Amino acid sequence: MALPGLAPSSIDWRIDAALGILATGAAIALLLRFRERPLVFAIAAALLEIGLLIAARGLVRPLVPAGLLMSGGVAWLRSFLVILLPLGAGIALLSWRGWWTSSGFTPPSQWRRWRLLWLVGLWLLVPALSLTRGIHVHGGTLILAAVYLILATGLEELFYRGIVLRAAIGKGLLPAVLISSILFGASHVNNLFTSVSIPPAYVLDQAWQAALVGIFLAAVRLRMNAIWPTMAAHAAYDLFPLIVYWAYASRYQPTVAGFWLSTGFGAVFAAIGLFLLRGYGAASSPPRSMRLA
Repeated sequence: MALPGLAPSSIDWRIDAALGILATGAAIALLLRFRERPLVFAIAAALLEIGLLIAARGLVRPLVPAGLLMSGGVAWLRSFLVILLPLGAGIALLSWRGWWTSSGFTPPSQWRRWRLLWLVGLWLLVPALSLTRGIHVHGGTLILAAVYLILATGLEELFYRGIVLRAAIGKGLLPAVLISSILFGASHVNNLFTSVSIPPAYVLDQAWQAALVGIFLAAVRLRMNAIWPTMAAHAAYDLFPLIVYWAYASRYQPTVAGFWLSTGFGAVFAAIGLFLLRGYGAASSPPRSMRLA
């Protein structure tokens, strides 16, 4: 998830903005030039999301006062603006390619394998257990955090279980799942530009765990022919620990034991995801509805 800013970044806003704008420009050029190249298009879409996040993190700092909509130590107005820019780009990209249905934005009548929801519930069990420690965010901050989480995780699902997976499917089902998951993990490097309160070790650990989880979410998305369940599950997965540990959640320093425990948990569900893909379709022959137009 693209974390909200808890303190100003130590990187000059001009550097953030310049790097983000350069990445965004390169992404747009690749999207226009290689729209029929599945791998290049998928990478370009991920680069677009990352570039816009970084650019927005830089641009909002001189343009939007940090004190506007400040609650719980978070500059919420800045954080929302950072998310809305790539979200708008993702919506425009889906509309341009006409990929809404093939990216999983389907009505419940077109959903398949509803029984997989119990696996999604099992995946949510561990973060849900953190609620036994009590909720430490209340009132307006809780509402702002929940809305932000829905938008931030929805943005990631739209890009990585939607656009990127849809584009990469031209390389085959299993490669598409792996490509979307790797790019999903790599996208978390944008959090290095978020705040001085977020240690790099946390971001790297987040990226690795996200790549593992991405395999499971991509498999559920494909098997159910719907992105809505993964959007809801992803939001809940990130929301539970955030409202319990709040600011500490993003200042957590990974330990060796914690890393292996989280990796084991992620690896189990990544393996489940790979198992779910068995028989879904030959790797060299993706479903007709998901082939590149």
